[in-house]
Amino acid sequence: MSAAGDEFDPTSVRCVGIIGAMHKRRIAAAVTEVVTWLKRRDVRALLPEQQAEDLSLPELGVEMAELGERADLLLSMGGDGTFLATARLAAPLGKPILGINLGGFGFLASLPSGAEMLSSLGEAMGSPLEVQQRMMLRATVQRREEEIGSFLALNDIVVGKGAFSRLFRMRTSISGVSISHFPADGMIVATATGSTGYSLSAGGPVVDPVVRVIILTPICAHALSARTLVVPADRVIEMALPDLRGEDVNLTADGQEGFTLRAGDRVEVREAPFSARLLAPRDASFYTRLRGKLGWGSHRS
Repeated sequence: MSAAGDEFDPTSVRCVGIIGAMHKRRIAAAVTEVVTWLKRRDVRALLPEQQAEDLSLPELGVEMAELGERADLLLSMGGDGTFLATARLAAPLGKPILGINLGGFGFLASLPSGAEMLSSLGEAMGSPLEVQQRMMLRATVQRREEEIGSFLALNDIVVGKGAFSRLFRMRTSISGVSISHFPADGMIVATATGSTGYSLSAGGPVVDPVVRVIILTPICAHALSARTLVVPADRVIEMALPDLRGEDVNLTADGQEGFTLRAGDRVEVREAPFSARLLAPRDASFYTRLRGKLGWGSHRS
């Protein structure tokens, strides 16, 4: 499967599933605008049931699983958190995702908000869009040789301590070869897409998001030799927790789904068997966005 270069024809779309952070008033207003815009173009909009109720549009509400199945395209309206949640729904179904950035940092969504929102959406829906195949991660939790949890992530899987816990030791191996056993706050296992998220804050590298690699970044390791490691996507990452000494340790997927771990648990992280299909205009550039978001090349006195 290629990382980029495929095209999606949005003119064939007849049903759009919209996922937005409706608790924010300006996002709810923007979603209403988009629903009206789609209706004028004879494109049906679907919303999660509660969000449809909140907008007084109950006729558009369906269960989340049904929304994913019925929509030809999923539209994420919010920040990166909304986009990540949309990706976890869309990727297993092979549905394409288009994002309108209504949040803060906004690394993932390709379309702007504000006065340009509808015109940019019109341009995007009127011509072929590039499909970027973004790698997903799948994490499983093994307890006494039984799988007790499974999680998907577009950005990262994090095994880390609770807010008031001390450092803990975790044995990390790559495809059966042990690589580390030092005290730390935890470990971030990220995709290239997630390299600009938590991993970057912890000192990890920036990686072009279409590259299929797994990035391991220790969190505040109590070892000067601890460094980020970038490995091929076909490797299996295993993190074992032999003795937590009563410490609170959790697994989180994309910073949104969580699971409390126990001593003796093993977490395995590997490439998921499907990719997220992100849509972007042909002239969209990751490097241009990167320069703008990180302030590279700006002149400061």
